[in-house]
Amino acid sequence: MNHEKYVKRMAEIGYSREDAEDLIWFPKDSSETSLALRTFNFVPIGDGLYEIWISGDRDEFFRVRSSGRDFVGSLSEAYEYVYEDRRDA
Repeated sequence: MNHEKYVKRMAEIGYSREDAEDLIWFPKDSSETSLALRTFNFVPIGDGLYEIWISGDRDEFFRVRSSGRDFVGSLSEAYEYVYEDRRDA
C-alpha cells in the first residue's frame, strides 16, 4: 500500500486525510530527538525496511510487536499495519 492508498482506505473507515496523515511520522532514525509524539513512527532501518515505534505514556517510545516479534517490514506493510490497527479499534 502506498501513501495515497493508505489515505483512501483510512477515509473508508472515517478518517480525514489530515487525521490519517497525523497518525504517522517519518523520523530519520530511532533517536529520541528524531521521534515525534505521533501514534506511529515509521523508522527506517535500511534496505527498504522499517520498524514502527509508538509513543506511550510519559513521552516514551516503544517498538511495535507483531506475532510475538518486533515489527520489521516494508513501507507498504507499515501502512497496512496502521490501517488494520485503526480498522480494528
